[in-house]
Amino acid sequence: MRTRIRPSARFAAVAVALAFVAAACGSDSTSSDGTTAAASDATTAAAPAETTPAAAGDTTPAAAGSGAAIKLAVNPWTGSAVNANVAKVVLESKLGTPTELVDLDENAAWVGLDAGSLDANLEIWPSGHAADYKTYIDEKKSVVDLGLLGPSAKIGWYVPTFVIDQHPELRTWEGFKDPALAKLFATAESGDLGQFLMGDPSYVTYDEQIIKNLDLPLKYVVAGSEAALITAIQQAETDQKPLLLQFWQPHWLQSKVKLTEVKLPDVTDACLASAAAADGAYACDYPIDPLYKAANAGLEAKNKAAFDFLSKFQLTTDQQNEIAAMVDSDGQTPDAAAKAWVDANPDVVNAWLG
Repeated sequence: MRTRIRPSARFAAVAVALAFVAAACGSDSTSSDGTTAAASDATTAAAPAETTPAAAGDTTPAAAGSGAAIKLAVNPWTGSAVNANVAKVVLESKLGTPTELVDLDENAAWVGLDAGSLDANLEIWPSGHAADYKTYIDEKKSVVDLGLLGPSAKIGWYVPTFVIDQHPELRTWEGFKDPALAKLFATAESGDLGQFLMGDPSYVTYDEQIIKNLDLPLKYVVAGSEAALITAIQQAETDQKPLLLQFWQPHWLQSKVKLTEVKLPDVTDACLASAAAADGAYACDYPIDPLYKAANAGLEAKNKAAFDFLSKFQLTTDQQNEIAAMVDSDGQTPDAAAKAWVDANPDVVNAWLG
């Protein structure tokens, strides 16, 4: 669930996404104004004709006639980049399928899957996309569910654990009703209110609604990216300064820094209905999300080998975190991290291909 949705914004997002789809059909690289659909640095790698390097020190014949080139979505968080790059390495080295990665947000990804300008998105957070599932998978049948990715994810409100040690009442949302305690999180940007920090502006977030509907003395502030959230967490830990933000599991940083999730009101049917209706009344915690994959309904006919592989493709939480840490913590590029991990895990790869 990583797309920011407002009642009036979804239609604008779809309009921009449609423009992206039209442009993507005519070129290898497209970009927009950055608000909704940004397809950048999308490159198509040519597949080898006979053999390609597979595992380290090994050369494995690529599958002959595996089918047409495909395009995979990369949404603006590291886990999505990890999934897509690992899949690309396997598709190209093992199946001889040229694979292009397209950077864009989740709303635009659904439009692309529907139109066929994208072939698959390998990490979808279901609680933010119930309406999309109903529209494209259940009703239009232009998109198919490829099954679970592996991790069960959870978005939530987090503070550094040292904050809870000092103020245990902030373990739940009710502690933030106290203006004096909320002000511990104040910044120059939030003034007398406590700051609530969010990441990429395209992420799904109900946080503004939660703050408003629970009448909390907090100001919603957008950091701009996942990387900005990571930096803020690390700086707060170094400075021992209170920080309240939206974060999630799985994430490699959770094993490096002590964070405590703030208890929000339990998820209710009314909140789930509010989320689906985008009526602004959401006032609950985020639900647990079993991450899943989706593909254009024509992918199986277009490239059955790729379809079968992507259907079997899964990563555990630990595996995804391991590769993500190689990118965010160790400074490797997503493609280099994916190649190194694939080379080191031939048994996992062979299970996907079996």
